[in-house]
Amino acid sequence: MTKSQTDNPENYFSSHDIGLVAYLLCQNFELVSLDKTIRNKVLFVLKREKGIDEEIKKYWDFRSSVDAQTFFNQIKRLKNQIFSSD
Repeated sequence: MTKSQTDNPENYFSSHDIGLVAYLLCQNFELVSLDKTIRNKVLFVLKREKGIDEEIKKYWDFRSSVDAQTFFNQIKRLKNQIFSSD
């Protein structure tokens, strides 16, 4: 996946927030890639699908709800991907 493809906000959503991304993964949105080009920072790129904007709003409005174990497992999964070899 090229940088220009992931920069397209119509097709992809990107965030540096691991908590938000873990929540979206719990809601079955698809993680497309991780961009580690900026030192000490990871940009998570998800496929923009129907309902993602509403889920993001729920997250920031503190109206989201997920199973704690599932959320924790998604955080672990993301950290494993971050720290795995390039």
